[in-house]
Parts: sequence; C-alpha cells; structure tokens
Amino acid sequence: MKDAILIKNLQAFCKLGSYDIERVLGQCINIDLEMEIDLSRAALSNDVGDSVNYVDVSIMIRSLAQSREFLLIENLAHEICQNIFEKFKLVDGIKIEITKTIVNAEQFTGTPAIRIYRSRK
Repeated sequence: MKDAILIKNLQAFCKLGSYDIERVLGQCINIDLEMEIDLSRAALSNDVGDSVNYVDVSIMIRSLAQSREFLLIENLAHEICQNIFEKFKLVDGIKIEITKTIVNAEQFTGTPAIRIYRSRK
C-alpha cells in the first residue's frame, strides 16, 4: 500500500454541465481526492515542505473549478489532475471522485459521479 494524502468532501461551486441551465445556475460539487506521495520523509522531519500542503491543493482546486465553464465532470477531473502534477512535484498518482450534488435536468433523480486515476508519467 502506498502512502497518500486524502482530501474528503471538498466542496466547490462551478458552472458545470452539458445542459445550459446547469451552467447558467451553477452548482455545488463534492470532491474526494487521494494523492499518492511518499510520506516517510515528512514523517521524520515534521516539515510540511517534505509533503504536500492540503490547504494549497484545496485552494487550487476551488479556484480552477470557478475559473470557467465545464461541460463534463470528466474534463474538470482531468484538469485538476494536470494542475496537481504541475504544481506539486511530490505527487506520484491521483485518484479523484467528483459528485454533482444537484442536477438541474428534467426527470433525472440520481446522483452522478465520476472517478478517475492518473499517474505521473
């Protein structure tokens, strides 16, 4: 089992959806994130510089989600992963799950979510 930093239930507001009304009204999403990272150095040093600051990651994700419109949850998840790999060099892999809390589409009663895994190449 690999070490990981987890962020659970991160809430962000964004203009996301394939229906115009979803992007016009905007909506809240929940994000669960798992970042694979070797935490042994940080465990010994007690220095956040040897790890990844989850507050910085959370701020980056919320800023990205609010930066523009997204048609697909998959696209937002992909861009979050790309940004994490660019800004946080210690992260080796990312598993992310994004859930729409409310869908503004007629006759849909479920809770849509996607989960992807990406590794640093």
